[in-house]
Amino acid sequence: MYNNHLYLIENHTNLHVGSGEANFGVIDKLIQRDPVTTYPTIHSSSLKGALKEFCEYRHDPKESENFIRYVFGDEDRAGDLRFLDAFLLAVPMRSDDTPYHMCTSASSIRHFLQTAGLFGIDIPKKKELEAFASYDKEHIGTQKSCTIEEYETKEEKELDFDALSEIVGAPAAIVPDKIFKELLEDLPVIARNQLDNGESKNLWYEEVLPRQSRLFTVICEPTNLNKNDAAALTNSYERFHGYLTEGTPVQIGANASVGYGLCTFREVKNA
Repeated sequence: MYNNHLYLIENHTNLHVGSGEANFGVIDKLIQRDPVTTYPTIHSSSLKGALKEFCEYRHDPKESENFIRYVFGDEDRAGDLRFLDAFLLAVPMRSDDTPYHMCTSASSIRHFLQTAGLFGIDIPKKKELEAFASYDKEHIGTQKSCTIEEYETKEEKELDFDALSEIVGAPAAIVPDKIFKELLEDLPVIARNQLDNGESKNLWYEEVLPRQSRLFTVICEPTNLNKNDAAALTNSYERFHGYLTEGTPVQIGANASVGYGLCTFREVKNA
């Protein structure tokens, strides 16, 4: 048995969690993607590693010497928390009336709601979000008509965009799955240059998930433990959750020295 916690992740700077796969195209370093949808993702191992490093830096050993051991494990025991992949929920796309709209798709909202239901989490404003999960029109829907990238949008008065914005950010847009998939195939690519004594030695290109994107993940806290371990894990999880949601950015992925991957976490509470 587990207590399951659903978190929203917002990257405040460009994010590059590398796939590690060989690539012979123009882009040298690709980001991780979900093998089912091809949407950007953060694999659970990458997420757990980043959170462990963050907690080791943030944690005062005097508070609890077993904190890291219970949450993440060590060479003698596995950690008690279970970490899932982080899946894409929304990504900013340029628009003509604001700098960007936070774009999501019916499949992304549906996956979000299905994940919450699977882990017994009652999402606030679930009914309003279900209307977006069943969106089947061929145009992008927005609260006010505009142009997003090269696509003309249409105003959808029957949809509650305020409810959507609470999850994905504002202003929000609901994008048909086909268009959303196409937009995500053309993410920003940044040229990086390796210098040796001020001289350029190697130029490479890497793909990034743009800042302000939103992902979601679930972290599971087991309850079927012996009495002593249960008490220790409860205290450790409360500390872990406090670190995670206090607003201090967690660095995820590569290129920390140039400010990549600074993310914050917010838990989605039961309605």
